[in-house]
Parts: sequence; C-alpha cells; structure tokens
Amino acid sequence: MRILQINSASTWGGGETHLAALAAGLRARGHEVFLAGRGQGAFRGQIDLALPFRNAFDLYSALRLRRWLGQHACDIVHAHVARDYAPACLAMAGNGRARLVCTRHLLYPLRPNPLYGRIAGWIAPTAGIARTLEALRPRRIRVIANGIDTAAYGFRPYRPQRPLRMGLLGQIAPHKGHEDALEGLRQLGPGFGLRIAGAGEDAYLRRLRRRAEGLPVVWNGFTPAAAFLAGIDVLLAPSWEEPFGLVILEAMAAGVPVVATDAGGPAGIITAGVTGYLVPPRQPSALAAAVEALAADPEGTAALALRARALVEERYDAGGMAERVEAFYRSVGVA
Repeated sequence: MRILQINSASTWGGGETHLAALAAGLRARGHEVFLAGRGQGAFRGQIDLALPFRNAFDLYSALRLRRWLGQHACDIVHAHVARDYAPACLAMAGNGRARLVCTRHLLYPLRPNPLYGRIAGWIAPTAGIARTLEALRPRRIRVIANGIDTAAYGFRPYRPQRPLRMGLLGQIAPHKGHEDALEGLRQLGPGFGLRIAGAGEDAYLRRLRRRAEGLPVVWNGFTPAAAFLAGIDVLLAPSWEEPFGLVILEAMAAGVPVVATDAGGPAGIITAGVTGYLVPPRQPSALAAAVEALAADPEGTAALALRARALVEERYDAGGMAERVEAFYRSVGVA
C-alpha cells in the first residue's frame, strides 16, 4: 500500500512518538509511507509534503493536499491531529481510490462535522476514547492500542539507587500533576529525589521552580526518553487525566517501575500491584505511599518490572500495532 500519514503537531509528544513507530512498522511490512505536516513542526526534516495547517478550516492546505494525492495515487490517508481531519476530508473530494482513516488521541469529545462522513474508519487507542467517538456515528471504529519499538529500550534489572531517583517525563503542564509530585516528594523526605524532563510554558515552569525550592529536584529540560529512563529508578505519571500514556510503555520496556494515576489510559495498561502501581489523581499522599511501598520491597519491585517488560513485548510492541493497523486499513476497503 501507499500510505500518507498526516500530523500537523508543532512539538513532539506521545502522539508523534506513536506515529514514528507506526510509520517504521508499516515500512517494515513492505508499505510505502509518506508524511505530511508543518515544515517547522514536530517532524521537520522528515516530511514529504509541507503544509501550513493553520486550523480546521484551512482551505489552502486542503487544496494542496488534494493536488498531491492526485499525483501520488495513495491507498490510505491517515490523519492524527484534530485540526487535520476536516482539511483531509476536503482533500478526498473526487478521489475514488484512497480511503481516509483518522486516529483520535484525546479523551475530549470531538465536535461533529458534516465532512466527517468522508472518513472510512476511526482508530482509538483505548475503549474510553472510542466511546467519545460514538456520537459521530462512525462507519467503522477499532480500538488499537499505541505501541513502541520495544527493542529501542534496553531492559535493565531493577537496582535502585540511594537516594531513590523518581522521574517525570513529558509535557510540563498543570494537568500532568507535577505539583502533586512535588508535594509527594516533600512528604517522602530524605532518601528520595526527583528529576523532571520536558517542556512547558515559561510562566508555569517558574511557578513549579518556586514550589520546588528546598527540595532535591533536578531539571533536565528536553531529554530523549531512553536516556532519561536510564537515569531514574521509578517513573511517576501523576496526570489528572491521561488519554493513553505512551511514556508508561517506554518505562516498562526499560525495566523502570511505574507509579501512575488511574485516570484514563494508564488504568488500561497497568494491573495494580502486578505490572505497576495505580493511585487516585490529585492525591500526593497516595503517590508518596506507593513510592514508599515499592522502595521497601526491591525484590518484589524487580519481579514487577520483569512482568511489565513481558507485557509490553506481548501487547504493545510496534510491530504488532502496525500489523493491526494494516488489517484495519484493509477492512475499510483497500485492496
């Protein structure tokens, strides 16, 4: 198949990590994969079609995309960001060959749009996200969990350092629970430290740094996941709400135990006490208690980390994800 993936994100996040793994997996299965996005966006330097993608009503991007599709005879057009759905729908006008597939990565309900009738099928990484799409009356919808290139994360046996190095990796924003993590660290006291990697708005970063004064916190800025995970003993994922949580899979693959909130995607990945720890959101004391529990039982935590790695290999490897997405492409009418 000839497949055009569309992603207009400006910065790198979980959805972009997912798309990179999906494209690699599809190419490994013999498909020709192209990428459309912003010239200076998350995939700069890797795109085949640069478009502005100003908003969901960007007629210019839609016309450019339609012209490109007319020249390249794609079988599948796959859009990953909400602002790209409508322009992609417009670009499909008069195209009798290609089928349009959209992935919804967020838990928020999507506002109906008459153009969505041109979408042949939807992919949702979780059942919760799939439920938010039901109001659109999709022709087809399939739950296909995100995946990662498991081989890119070398497993290391759990051997915690002292002080125990906790880590937060990803977008730095209020709903990601960084303030809860800082309060949890304060309650834990000596013997624990926190590393924070990622990017966020300057005003919020200044606010966090003020709250972290006097605490053993290291600020790493943007750091590749594998490198960051190699320097911590436990990953915290204290989001108030999380659509999926790709960083959780990355940590599990690397042998880093995870303490996450049971808010959205993480509860579908982690079995509490078996492959990780789950706590209620916005409860720093529960977060601290879970970290204390895993720190007090290094042998049990090491066994948990082994089970977590096995789960990722079995259920969340990018190769299997690409195979399931390929099957969905064929189900929407591709030869």
